[in-house]
Amino acid sequence: MGVGVEGSGPPKRVLVIDNDPGIRRLVQRILEGQGYAVTACSDGAQAIALLKETPYRCVLLDVRMNGLQGTELLPIIKRNFPTLPVIIISAYCERQDASYYGSLGASDFLAKPFHDESLVEAVQRAVGATETIPLTLTSLSLAEARDQVYRTLLVTALRKTNWNQVKAAQLLGVSRYSLMRWLRKLQIQY
Repeated sequence: MGVGVEGSGPPKRVLVIDNDPGIRRLVQRILEGQGYAVTACSDGAQAIALLKETPYRCVLLDVRMNGLQGTELLPIIKRNFPTLPVIIISAYCERQDASYYGSLGASDFLAKPFHDESLVEAVQRAVGATETIPLTLTSLSLAEARDQVYRTLLVTALRKTNWNQVKAAQLLGVSRYSLMRWLRKLQIQY
């Protein structure tokens, strides 16, 4: 098991669901080398049991497996764990399939074979998507509280992306235009 990414707190747990033992070992080796605690399994039934037992920060899911296919398992995972990021990893993954996998609830996808760096970056994005940001509200006004939350999110996203507005908008899941409007409304200047 990993010791925790960047030495901060408990290990970030990742579940790998793939029927290929070589891919499971490869992904486990790469991610454990980055400090993640990785659990690997080969089928949907085993994966659901593991998800019920242990909280995971991210799931890596193959599309074609024995028994329950990844495209059948993905909606089940999202129904039971709606905030859990799921990354599709498959040899049958094309760029044009991204919207289909997204409609099923996937947060990202990687085509096999993939580079180590691509895997690590996808997991970091997924785990970062569930990151908690400490916040103390200073007002009971809903409008002021909303603005305070938005300000914190925007500044956090901008810092994480080295103040790149396009990347910050992608990280937040909004258009760059929407990001710019909020920056003006909240008078955030950098």
